[in-house]
Amino acid sequence: MAAEAKTNAGSKLSICVTPQNEDLTQSEFAALTYVQVKKVGNVGERGINTNVVTYDTWDTLVALKGKGITNAGDPQVEVAEDLADPGQIALRAAGAPDVPDAYAFKIERADGSVEYLRGLVAGPNVPGGRNEDFVLNTYTLGLNQPPVVVAAPVTP
Repeated sequence: MAAEAKTNAGSKLSICVTPQNEDLTQSEFAALTYVQVKKVGNVGERGINTNVVTYDTWDTLVALKGKGITNAGDPQVEVAEDLADPGQIALRAAGAPDVPDAYAFKIERADGSVEYLRGLVAGPNVPGGRNEDFVLNTYTLGLNQPPVVVAAPVTP
């Protein structure tokens, strides 16, 4: 039996409107109240990207290597603009230049798995477009803790 492809179809992105400026555990993320962001087209790359640092010494043929600082990502969130959507209103407010706070996000997948994110919000940017293009807004999430991924419940 072939495994089914896992896609983003049916996924939902939500934001907690209360700032979350400290790292959260899975249970702390789950206890928050979220507002769904509608008309999401894309949530960009996120995850663990650890720098590899190197140092050349006079007495070795191979550079010394070690792990440096880890970045959880700066994904772009793209939405079709809807100025009346409560989730987009929350994103816009969180992205204001004078807001220094981090916010929690929840991505729910159709298979029941969940991904929690926490970070700063910048934007929106409006990428422009052609005659029949949707008006899009893009926000950057400056993630400041690794994503917390919760597997879908297993049913026998």
